Amino acid sequence: MLHRPPRAPRSRAAGRRLSDLLREARRCSRAAVIADIKLRSPRDGELLSADRLEPYLRELTEGGIDALATVTETPRFGGSLDIACRIRRLSGAPLMRKDFFRRLDQVDESAAVGFDALQLTLRTIGDDRLVAAMMERADALSIEAVVGVHSAAELERAAALGARIVGINNRDIAALETDDGTVSNTERLAGLVAPDVLVISESGLNHPLDVARAAIAGADAVLVATAFARSQRPAATVREFREAGRRRT
Repeated sequence: MLHRPPRAPRSRAAGRRLSDLLREARRCSRAAVIADIKLRSPRDGELLSADRLEPYLRELTEGGIDALATVTETPRFGGSLDIACRIRRLSGAPLMRKDFFRRLDQVDESAAVGFDALQLTLRTIGDDRLVAAMMERADALSIEAVVGVHSAAELERAAALGARIVGINNRDIAALETDDGTVSNTERLAGLVAPDVLVISESGLNHPLDVARAAIAGADAVLVATAFARSQRPAATVREFREAGRRRT
């Protein structure tokens, strides 16, 4: 039986498409900033306690965050659909789900929570037929699919699947992102992406300089977790990253 969590109430500001936000950032020659909310990670340990979630989100909002993402996998990342529902109630910003997707009904599950987008990572899903089916189902439910890639070969697969947004992971999710990936992976791959496809640079973005490099390489957004969660002043750090994302050639 399909598990459908209760739909979280959405604020009046919710409903803006992630792709619209990324296109606007591209028009303004900047990289949008997406905060990736993870309670912990295999690489960095505990990042955020559950009782800090609400004040942390307030800080991110004050700093001018463009969008949010959250990992709903529990054992290694400390996430859950319940935490996602809390985030959805607290913020009307576009919200993307990250997880180790295995089943088509997880798309319906995502819609029930109120996600605006989900990331389908080719390296962890493996079967492109399942990815295609999930993309089709997401489209039917008005959820945008971000196709996650880590290599040029995966970019080719994403193009064959008709991806409209790609997330270039600077680290290898198959190694649970414990490798030493850097923004150089975005610099290597972003130029291979078709001009009409939107690009998010993910992981390994620890300093404003990393964000600047991703933006110059062609990223329309950066996705950041650890640098914000470990900051003593998350709002100020978001503002620094936003400023760094203004493209300067």
